[in-house]
Amino acid sequence: MKSYLKLFVAVFFILAAVRVTKADYFSISGKVRYSDNNEIVTTGFVKCYNATTFELESVVLIEPTGDYILPFVRGWEPHDLIGLPELEPETDFVPTFYPDKTNPAQATAITPAGNMTGVDIYVQRSQGSGGYPITTYVSGLILDNNNHPVKDAIVYAQIGNDYYGYGITDAKGQYRINNLPEGDFILIAHKLANQSVSKPVSLNENGLTGVNFVMNKRTSNNIVTGPTEFKLTQNFPNPFNPATTIKYNVPVNSQVSLKVYNTTGQLVSTLVEGTQEPGSYEISFNASDLSSGVYYYRLNAGSYTDTKKMTLIK
Repeated sequence: MKSYLKLFVAVFFILAAVRVTKADYFSISGKVRYSDNNEIVTTGFVKCYNATTFELESVVLIEPTGDYILPFVRGWEPHDLIGLPELEPETDFVPTFYPDKTNPAQATAITPAGNMTGVDIYVQRSQGSGGYPITTYVSGLILDNNNHPVKDAIVYAQIGNDYYGYGITDAKGQYRINNLPEGDFILIAHKLANQSVSKPVSLNENGLTGVNFVMNKRTSNNIVTGPTEFKLTQNFPNPFNPATTIKYNVPVNSQVSLKVYNTTGQLVSTLVEGTQEPGSYEISFNASDLSSGVYYYRLNAGSYTDTKKMTLIK
């Protein structure tokens, strides 16, 4: 009798373990859309990475309806999702992490505790799908600090906040970005669990080779060593009287100009003028000598330009 009881208990726990194992996997589904106009993406695929181990867990196609479904995602663990084009040279968007970031350090991890729907990925559109009078390219190599090739790093070609193409490093650490227009670009390389790196380049019809990077592991998944893109933030406070603070990011050594204009376009103050190293900057603007009204502040840094409005109330 005891042997039957032991057998029953053993079978019970085996079945329970099977049920728990099955319950530990959930589905994640949603649509892939363009971030600029919310239209659906009809081709490409979605990859799911474990955000703790950084291992690729699954890959699924994006349906012509824009839908994707990851049927078996381990529950109770964080995951990073990324939408990717099907063919690099002909793409009209660049690889984008959920919900809408190219930098994996800024992505939002998904931790399923049940089947999840409506997890939409908003991919960043590429301006470099062709049609330029002259197209060019850039290529290079990404190594770590031990001189080993870094595989699967994504290198983006940007002008300001716009993307014009990308390349993915192969097993030798090599990348190439084709079909780019001539101009001044910032190349930014990202990879899960690694420090992002960037470099300015000027491209003409002859193309450019040997644009190499050294990319190291991050010491923590939550630490970013510095800004990876140009950014001008809204001043605070706004409205203000008489002083306010303006913040901006510079990812690479750049000639930086930050100026304030009135509504007629006249220059009223030069806050920054000169070369600055990569970093996040904070400038105080005191308008005690100015009259109440609307003013505009403009940041020019490399090929990046942005203008924002602020209001002085006395």
